[in-house]
Amino acid sequence: MSSTPVSFEASYRTLVDHFAKPVVIFDQHLRVSYTNIEFQSLFHRPITSLYELADTSELHQEGSVPEFIHRTGSWQGKVTATVADAKPYCLTLMPVGDPSEVNRYAGVLDCAINDAEPSPVSEVTPLSDMLTGLPDRYAFHHELTRRIENQSVEPDFAVLYIDLDHFKDINELYGHSVGDRLLCHCARQIRTILRKEDFLARVSGDEFAAIVSWEEHYEMHFLCQRLMRFFERPVAMDGEYYQFTLSIGLAFFPEQGQTPQDLLINSEKAMFRAKQQGRAQFQLFDRQQSIEVEQSQRLAESLRRELKQCPEHFSTAYQPLYSVQSGECVGLEVLARWKSPVHGVVPPSAFIPLAESRGLINALTARQFEIIRQDLANSKGHKLFIPIIAVNVAAQQISDPVFERMLLDFARDVRTSGWQLEVELTESQLMTQIDGLHERLQNWRRRGIRIAIDDFGTGYSCLAYLHSLPVDKLKIDRQFLQAQTESRKEDQIMYAIMSMANALGIEVLAEGVETAEQLTRLKQLGCAIGQGFGLAPPQPWRNDLLAPLMPGSVKSKESTLTS
Repeated sequence: MSSTPVSFEASYRTLVDHFAKPVVIFDQHLRVSYTNIEFQSLFHRPITSLYELADTSELHQEGSVPEFIHRTGSWQGKVTATVADAKPYCLTLMPVGDPSEVNRYAGVLDCAINDAEPSPVSEVTPLSDMLTGLPDRYAFHHELTRRIENQSVEPDFAVLYIDLDHFKDINELYGHSVGDRLLCHCARQIRTILRKEDFLARVSGDEFAAIVSWEEHYEMHFLCQRLMRFFERPVAMDGEYYQFTLSIGLAFFPEQGQTPQDLLINSEKAMFRAKQQGRAQFQLFDRQQSIEVEQSQRLAESLRRELKQCPEHFSTAYQPLYSVQSGECVGLEVLARWKSPVHGVVPPSAFIPLAESRGLINALTARQFEIIRQDLANSKGHKLFIPIIAVNVAAQQISDPVFERMLLDFARDVRTSGWQLEVELTESQLMTQIDGLHERLQNWRRRGIRIAIDDFGTGYSCLAYLHSLPVDKLKIDRQFLQAQTESRKEDQIMYAIMSMANALGIEVLAEGVETAEQLTRLKQLGCAIGQGFGLAPPQPWRNDLLAPLMPGSVKSKESTLTS
């Protein structure tokens, strides 16, 4: 019998040799490459291939066994070779390793109840995880179902969903053989901390789930704390120390789930919440948070679907930008709008972050650019100057070559229409995109694109990067204009920003102008440009959007409060 590679033996041999069930490993040609002690004790003669062990003739219409496993996930057949105890056995065959590069198959023998034909593949539920020896996800679901059905006689219980934080980093740094051994170590340690009657399973790559009985709710909190404290200590293995922590989700039956699916899903949701809150902690399932997550997911699905199938549901609004001193309109900022037949009018604060996090921001931007092109093609521009059309850019788009090609094509069309393109980036975006940022912005600028920093004053506000980056405009956040203390510190901060910007040749725009008093303050401070609902709200395209600000069109503070 051929020997297996060292890396394979390091991961599996010590674990599986004394496993209670017969285990056999086949290579990609379905030749036997390893058998455990239990398997060897069953047979009167050596087994060298799958075809000596089980009947595969029923697959002649379906293709080969590997093809069948690739399509369905596993294969099951009757054992036909002579075994020591002459009992009927079923062989369940599953792929081992990366699904895209499967070159081994693991087989587990189970003693059949009778000699009937094996169950269809859709019903096959191997009950053991090949790596850790723990029950697998199917076995966990089966046990959870049993506990729920016997709730009247079984103790109260909860489901713990346990995830190893940053375990992927360990796999990438040290290799999967080390990762596999650490997973086995974790499985043993978690099993040791739980009580004998508690049920532990490996349900995914580095995720475990447990069914734990309780008499008082606080017992589960103590158990989670104990698990986390144990894994705060580095794990020593072969002279190396490996550090990782646990994130745990907790769901009680029946308060937070009355079916196996609900309990597993809700405990997993609580685990994800623990990760979002910073990892190395446990979270109890919160139904309100779950509702919010579900609503967000439904909104994201609608966003993806409608961007692809119904782009007409998306539109743009334009907010004029005015010269504070003269009242002339110098340009427009473009704002995305979405009116969904399912969700109604969705605010940008809800759907733009979703577009960014779900990889839809380029599709949304492309739709926005398409609408702007059509509107500018019908505009007359301005006789005395070239007006600005300002668009917002997401952080991940700054370094995205696909977006850059889209942006440069759009800038060319904007120039052809007699306008000038300006992109708005927030301070936090700039600080997270330092590598290559200067070159990218310089390239945009050479193509005639102006660069503006939005929400200035809320982030890092560093003179050093203002001096080094090609910036044309600062947009002072509305909080400075809308707040007014007796010491007038806000005015002092705005004046300092304007003085700094003027020294660097950078234009300043104040956001959030809502009253005539605020406009007067900006004039006194020497601000160049203003924007806000008091001057003009965002609105659909009209050819007279570039009209100057009419005298008296900005309400006083008193009239604003009483209107």
